Amino acid sequence: MKCTRILLLAIVVALSGCATGYSLVTAGSVAVQDLNVQVGAGWNKAPGMQTPSARSGAQTWTKDGMLLDRLVIVPGIPDGEAILVSRNKSAALPVFRADMLPNELEELVESTMLKLLGEGQSVISTENLRPHRFGDINGILFNLTATVTDSPKYRGSVGAFVAGDRLYLLYFLGAQPYYYDKHRAEAEAVIQSAHL
Repeated sequence: MKCTRILLLAIVVALSGCATGYSLVTAGSVAVQDLNVQVGAGWNKAPGMQTPSARSGAQTWTKDGMLLDRLVIVPGIPDGEAILVSRNKSAALPVFRADMLPNELEELVESTMLKLLGEGQSVISTENLRPHRFGDINGILFNLTATVTDSPKYRGSVGAFVAGDRLYLLYFLGAQPYYYDKHRAEAEAVIQSAHL
């Protein structure tokens, strides 16, 4: 009888893990559409139902859970479109323009994060804008801080570049004081490895 209960418990735990829809990201070179990154072990890809505002083709990865840390990869945002999608047609999402300067891309990400985390419920600030080469393409890196009402404070690392009039964006958010520091180096390595 005891073995039957243990077996039943093991089956329930296994099925509940499958029901979440998370899948392990294989370490090594990973393609997200036409964007390639180098990934270490331990990242889990979130199912689409966990990221309803994500663009088609975007992926969200986490190590300890979406509320604690997330690495988001958004490939190929066309000129004139937003980083996020909204089911609400009246929502005023900021849009990408192919001729944006580095500081304008930083502002685009900042205002998008404000929409994502809740206008009136969050304060977003960015800093340390600097150049970075993504393969053969010039891009930018910067850091951000997000303070959200009734949530932990988040810190983030962002990388972005424009190629073929499309924006390629990667960002990591981690709850402070622990999860950002815990995964920052790994997340930044993924971001900085991005190339077409």
